[in-house]
Amino acid sequence: MLNVYDLKKTMIKQIIILIVLLQISTLSYGQKNNKIMKIETIELFQKNIKYPYKASEKRKMTILNNMNKLEKGMTMEQVIELMTLPDDVNLTYNFKKAKSDNVTGFSLVYILRRNIESGSVLEKNEKLLGIHFDNYEKIIWSYSIDIEEFRAIEKE
Repeated sequence: MLNVYDLKKTMIKQIIILIVLLQISTLSYGQKNNKIMKIETIELFQKNIKYPYKASEKRKMTILNNMNKLEKGMTMEQVIELMTLPDDVNLTYNFKKAKSDNVTGFSLVYILRRNIESGSVLEKNEKLLGIHFDNYEKIIWSYSIDIEEFRAIEKE
């Protein structure tokens, strides 16, 4: 039969184990989010875009000639090797809660044309590709604006 001392000792061991497990799970969650938040380390084609912007003919042809080689599951490194450096990078959010709580990945943007930095769709007059990645840096879907030849990768 367990005495009070042994019971307290067992409970303390269980509490210590729970605390350690909680710290490990919190640490691994934080590491995952830190990886996501480091989009500022992704090298861009140009640091500051001057508007109105139109990609050079060489850049435009590189992007257009390779865009339909993109496949679901490709890594960010594979995409950059295939397509060249992106013009922009953005975090992707799940909009159920506050943005900071719901980072679901990021996107690389390849701009072929944009009249102004911000404004309505008509004012921007964009021609671009957006390639979305999950938290593991794998393509999950893509889209284009004003590029009819692009075979988009559909969301699941």
